[in-house]
Amino acid sequence: MLVVAGHDPSGGAGVDADCEALAAAGAAACALVATETEQDERRVRAFAARPKRLVARELRQALACGAPAALKTGLLVDAGHVRLVAALARRLGAEGVPVVVDPVLVSSSGTRFVDGPTRAALVGTLLAVPVVVTPNLPEAAELLGLAPEALAGDLELRLGAARRLLALGARAVVLKGGHGQEDPVRDLVLETAAAPVWCEHPRVAGGALHGSGCRFASFLAGRLAAGDSLVPAVRAAGRYVAERIREAPRQGA
Repeated sequence: MLVVAGHDPSGGAGVDADCEALAAAGAAACALVATETEQDERRVRAFAARPKRLVARELRQALACGAPAALKTGLLVDAGHVRLVAALARRLGAEGVPVVVDPVLVSSSGTRFVDGPTRAALVGTLLAVPVVVTPNLPEAAELLGLAPEALAGDLELRLGAARRLLALGARAVVLKGGHGQEDPVRDLVLETAAAPVWCEHPRVAGGALHGSGCRFASFLAGRLAAGDSLVPAVRAAGRYVAERIREAPRQGA
């Protein structure tokens, strides 16, 4: 498994969370850091993209022994990085390698990671490749130019948003419902030429889990690498993240 994402020095999110989730899914990770951050569970203090030439060199080294079983991308804050990863995703996808894209745009504490050119590169290049994209509701809204709260309470609007994301060129959209108003939570899985599937799970009362999106996408990628089809892999990823939320310490505890 190859991961291209950010590094969180607190270990709560980014490549550390990716490696944790992949191990839980039964996969081993080769993690490549594209973005360095200075953060903790409460806020992001600073972030910066690593030089593109170094990321490209490390990708070549990681691929020297052959194609990975799957590719998962996370925090990419530079348009050049997005285009680099999109080219790799297109090549791997043509070889039948699953590619899962976690479109990290804003931190859970509200720090904006992605500027206009990077967002445009994400929409116009990476999501134009046959990938599985796993946005939460605010991320999907921003990718489509909608108000952040637009999808929270309307399942039909969510289905329309997923169809618009799929039309960009993605293989599938997994629109996570955790930011919605419903209980049970409804995650939407929409694949090309397939009927939509709503995966329901109870809204979990638990602690604050930093890096839940990283873990969901990585566990999903690990199960796809193991040969699972998409819907069972989504259900398994949802169960894994729900259990991690249930176990997480509550704020102030």
